Amino acid sequence: MRMTQQEQSGRADRAPEIISLGDSCCGCGACSAKCPKGCLSMTPDEAGFLRPSFNSDLCIGCGACDSTCPVLSRNPVVEPVEVSWAKSLSSDVLQQSSSGGLFGVLADAAIKSDGVVVGASFQEHCHTVRHECATDLEDLKRLQRSKYVQSEIPASLYREVKEYLLAKRLVFFTGTACQVSGMRNYLGKLADSAFFISADVICHGAPSPLLWRKWIEFQSSAQNSEIDDVNFRSKTTGWSSYSVLYYARTEKDDCRVTGGRYGDDWYMRAFLDNASLRSSCFDCPAKRSCGSDLTLGDFWGFPSIHPEVDSSMGVSAVLCNTDKGKKWFERISPKLEIGPSSYDEVIGGNPALAASVAPHPQRCKFMRALAKGASIKELSSRWSFTDTFFIRLRRKLKRMLGN
Repeated sequence: MRMTQQEQSGRADRAPEIISLGDSCCGCGACSAKCPKGCLSMTPDEAGFLRPSFNSDLCIGCGACDSTCPVLSRNPVVEPVEVSWAKSLSSDVLQQSSSGGLFGVLADAAIKSDGVVVGASFQEHCHTVRHECATDLEDLKRLQRSKYVQSEIPASLYREVKEYLLAKRLVFFTGTACQVSGMRNYLGKLADSAFFISADVICHGAPSPLLWRKWIEFQSSAQNSEIDDVNFRSKTTGWSSYSVLYYARTEKDDCRVTGGRYGDDWYMRAFLDNASLRSSCFDCPAKRSCGSDLTLGDFWGFPSIHPEVDSSMGVSAVLCNTDKGKKWFERISPKLEIGPSSYDEVIGGNPALAASVAPHPQRCKFMRALAKGASIKELSSRWSFTDTFFIRLRRKLKRMLGN
């Protein structure tokens, strides 16, 4: 194969388009993983969000990064093949899950088929969240439950997923829509093989990793101990009125649990009021168009649609976007209570399924203060987020449902 003039010179005539994306970058890291010359690396900006850094000396202008980017290579919206509601038949799975336990059941089936599950895991005493692979049920535990922090997907993980697929090993990949889109673009034709199954979660937005790091350090300081685990969606107070719990190890090696209902957690209020989200989340490039086989999420508003079904411990909305996704959903159906639904029913209580959220009016000032080094105490005293729109909506729904 003949080399292009750019490749012969070893230098590109111009920088790739992704470098000028600015706030539109979603931080998936697919461009960095795809670059054949290693001229891109993901580095945090002042607010902690990952963005590509560019080494022009190494770039040959091949365009691989631009063609992989979910923002620059947007796909058409796809109508689901089938829409259902579902919940695990196991009370233990329901108790441990954020909603209806669908991820756990799907992941369990993948592992038992000698597959690999890829999802978000807490790292470094919960200071960061990073995607990793699980190959057994013990490893799988780290990937379960929601984590309301933008997860890093290292370039090495992209390559690891590709190697598993080339070896014809099943991979079940989960993430936000932009992460699924980035992974599929990176994999190319391999993403359509029978060995790759992907599920995106209905996403409100991705909060700042820097804010989370400051918040978990604040929690650790208050407990005088490192935080070992966080449960953003504890059902000790119910599914719709969930609690956020922090688990710390004491000097006596006991586990101390602190936290409370999500409306009392300042970090969650900042998240739900759209003050801490990444800029690209306000114009998501991948909603309903990421190419996932399945879309999973809480089926908010379910009790008013199906009052005959006990939903006190959570129900999931399941959108089968491909025949492959439908096949896998049918495969796990013996472990689920399932019923038919529709796109309109799901989006009624989940507008984030199709529409990006709007930024908090004070978001720019809030993020600027975070970037300048403001502490949690300073941020929370200036922005209390005491009565978010999301919380007001939840209260209204509860009144409507008589709860």
